[in-house]
Amino acid sequence: MSFDGIAMAAVCHELAKELPGAKVEKVVQPRPLEIILHLRGRHKSFQLLCSADSHLPRIHLTESKPENPPAPPPFCMLLRKHLIGARYLFAEQSGLERILSLHFGGYDDFGNEIIKTLQCEVMGKHSNIILTMPRDVGTYILGSIKIVTEEMSRHRAVRPGELYILPPVQNKLDLFTLTEERLAEKLTELLEQPVEKVLVSAIMGLGPELAREITYRASRGDDAHPLEISRSLTIELRKLAEIITRGNFTPCLAQSPGSRPFFSPVSITSLAPEFLTPYPSVNQGLDLFFSRQLRILRGTELKQRLIQTVRSAISRNEKKRQFQEKELLEMAEADSYRIWGEMLTASINLISSGAKEVFVPNYYNIEQEKIYIPLNPALSPQGNIHRYFKKYRKLKDGEKILSLRLNETVKELMYLESLLSALTHAALEDLDEIREEMEQSDLIRERKTKKKTIPAVSTPLQFISVDGITIYVGKNNRQNDRLTLRDASPHDTWLHAKDIPGAHVIIKSSNPPEATLLEAACLAVRYSKAATSANVPVDYTLARHVRKPKSAKPGMVIYDHHRTIYITDFPS
Repeated sequence: MSFDGIAMAAVCHELAKELPGAKVEKVVQPRPLEIILHLRGRHKSFQLLCSADSHLPRIHLTESKPENPPAPPPFCMLLRKHLIGARYLFAEQSGLERILSLHFGGYDDFGNEIIKTLQCEVMGKHSNIILTMPRDVGTYILGSIKIVTEEMSRHRAVRPGELYILPPVQNKLDLFTLTEERLAEKLTELLEQPVEKVLVSAIMGLGPELAREITYRASRGDDAHPLEISRSLTIELRKLAEIITRGNFTPCLAQSPGSRPFFSPVSITSLAPEFLTPYPSVNQGLDLFFSRQLRILRGTELKQRLIQTVRSAISRNEKKRQFQEKELLEMAEADSYRIWGEMLTASINLISSGAKEVFVPNYYNIEQEKIYIPLNPALSPQGNIHRYFKKYRKLKDGEKILSLRLNETVKELMYLESLLSALTHAALEDLDEIREEMEQSDLIRERKTKKKTIPAVSTPLQFISVDGITIYVGKNNRQNDRLTLRDASPHDTWLHAKDIPGAHVIIKSSNPPEATLLEAACLAVRYSKAATSANVPVDYTLARHVRKPKSAKPGMVIYDHHRTIYITDFPS
């Protein structure tokens, strides 16, 4: 949803009823581009949220209480200095521009009354929050949440001490003075574009969602030529202007299957009532809608960060594995040093002091062909023999240690691949559990929070097979452990993609029918790294034959008494 000028007008209308006379008691900046003003009215307290985040720029009253950073940012300190103790006077919107000016009354250092204004510009990536104060020659900027220099914008600079200049005016039609002739001209100019796009580009303050609704009302849902419905469009736009003038908003959240949800300050007739959720106020509706969108956005960002962290760890361990395998191959040649030492011992009489090389018989060869052995001329014959035996013992001892380390690296790679598979298929509500697992595995730093919260234990996916048997699918490593080792009965059937990171699957039956077994095997492949592969082997056995080795990573188990089924296609 785009926070358009009409949504801004609806917020401005409600603020005019709620906030006049309210005193600013607290200012916080929970996120880099977001501030919350805590105001106390005569009978009620309010929280006014202003955000200049390019993803979700907005302004509305909120009931959320986000955690604040330990140290307030500079802009937050500036607002505290100038606004705490001031009283909210009124909000002002120029036409249907997405700029809301919040005026606060207070006193300067000499006790004189003064008005300071918080300019909330909600304009996508150009959004900003600017504190201004009037002076003799104009309005000056005291500070802003974003600094804009001349190199960044040719129109204006936004930084302390500069004269405040409004953003460039959009050359659009005014909704309140709109005529059918002017609208028809715009429709003619942009005849090749859909009507709703023409309305967005031609009418001030109109966003894509409301433009679609106006088009639907004017055409009654039929396909019509834009010029044929110009009169109907004008009538519907005038009705919308009257709603804004009178403040008769009917806010609702629209969410239809297959479409992105959006909030509208007016009723939506293009969707069935079951897809609409009405709200008593615009601010409440916006708060709930954007809180949900913010959770989705933060969850998506967290998921991408975790995936990137795991991929980086996989890349490091893969390089480490390749290096260890290369070293192990070199160590496999340790026997040649032993043989050289033994041949030099048997033929020590053939070695002269200071020799750089020697050819001696190879007694391990039937024909006793002579072999070439390089020598260190600085060492005596006994010294060269001792040198080769020492090198042999060192490589042999190192081979044992390196083999153990290589085994640990392979196990770590398997664990990381299982984490990546879990993150790939994870829903946003499961990310906290995976993040905590990664913190305990030292893949990421542990969060420093004031309160130690215990994350809710997530539940596995549940399916019912065609035979009516319940199938459970673990969504992450911790859930896999709980599902297999704690929740599953010893006589349940356990499945897992063979030698492939993925989910543990439990069938609540010791002898499931073939159709149920096939469905469960398909789920094991679907929630594994091989989800897009063909002919994937899936092992299955009873849960009692699955056990966890000592000190094994989360989700890592061993099993026996298993059979294998191959999945070549995925029935629905």
